[in-house]
Amino acid sequence: MFVHVPDHFSSHLKADFKKLPTRIIDRSSPFKALSGCVFGLLLLGLGVFELFTFMTQESENTHSLLTVEFFAVIVTLIALGLIIYSTLALVRYKKIIFDGSFFTIIYRPAIGVKHQITEPVEKYTGVRFRVLFAQSGLFNRNRYIIDLYHQDSNKIIPLYISTDNTNIRRIWENYARIFKLPALSVGDRGLVQRSYEDLDKSVQELHAAGKLPYIAGGKLPAPESLVVNETRNATLVEPAGIYWDVFSTLFLLIAVSAILILIAGGTYLTFRGTSLPVKYWVLGAALLIAVIYFAAKLFKSYCLTIQNDNITVSETLGSSVLTKDSIPCSRIENIELSYNPTIDRYSIAIISDDKTIAFGGRLPVNDLLWLKDFIIRKLIGN
Repeated sequence: MFVHVPDHFSSHLKADFKKLPTRIIDRSSPFKALSGCVFGLLLLGLGVFELFTFMTQESENTHSLLTVEFFAVIVTLIALGLIIYSTLALVRYKKIIFDGSFFTIIYRPAIGVKHQITEPVEKYTGVRFRVLFAQSGLFNRNRYIIDLYHQDSNKIIPLYISTDNTNIRRIWENYARIFKLPALSVGDRGLVQRSYEDLDKSVQELHAAGKLPYIAGGKLPAPESLVVNETRNATLVEPAGIYWDVFSTLFLLIAVSAILILIAGGTYLTFRGTSLPVKYWVLGAALLIAVIYFAAKLFKSYCLTIQNDNITVSETLGSSVLTKDSIPCSRIENIELSYNPTIDRYSIAIISDDKTIAFGGRLPVNDLLWLKDFIIRKLIGN
């Protein structure tokens, strides 16, 4: 019988294989689940108390049907939903036991009976790294996940889950070495694989060893969105003008609408002879500062400088250099398209063991693919 086992429940997990057998417990945070139950019970008590008070009132005019009792019903329903969700999150879990040769996955669903799956480690394809978007109410964040990848999603083993990407590449590579399996990542052209023996090799070393994949693009002329200037000592790549997309348009509409509403409100109050309150001026000043700040971000420019020894990404505003970050060419291990699910955009990621620098977050995807191959060609002298 087919049983779907979710990839993971936790937002913070770290598997340790120093001692065998080892156990991995993948479940939602017990603290958050218990807190949700407690808060739900408090809300439920408030809602029931209000409903009971309404039902025992002698006078029907004491309350309005659309105020207290309606509020009590809504609070009660929210409380019941929170209690049920928190309880299910507390009950369900996935326990993984590894004895050095086999993984045993014990899945306890929120509703139903336990299921157990056993799979030998040699059946796993590699150690995969991916970034998933997580939404928690009004807040969102990226979840960085390293897992043992299997074509059967029921048998995927979570190894490391965090909302912090500090040293994430080094952690991913260490797990690949532990299992002596390829390191897998989700690239622009599907699942990208690199042997664990080659994890510390730079792009230049991979090329010298004949292990660099064939580079199809990256030849001049450049796409219209990019300006490439070749100098004696460096190659400079800059976006051609301002790349205007749906996010920029949306920001402009919101900013202009908010300013127009403030102006209209101020004009109306002025014609009525009403002096504008201080909070109105404070709101207007705060809005103006926010508009200037985000408008400046829209007009920022970025420059990618490729030299013999290093690659540098500079952020500029006019003629001023705001930030500059570089990686030595001999330490660059990969160049790939990185997806940011929060804003649904791609950018070029230039990666070493120590850091990752990004470029081209507002460029079209096809132009980023060209740029990726162009940078690789420059690194290998092609």
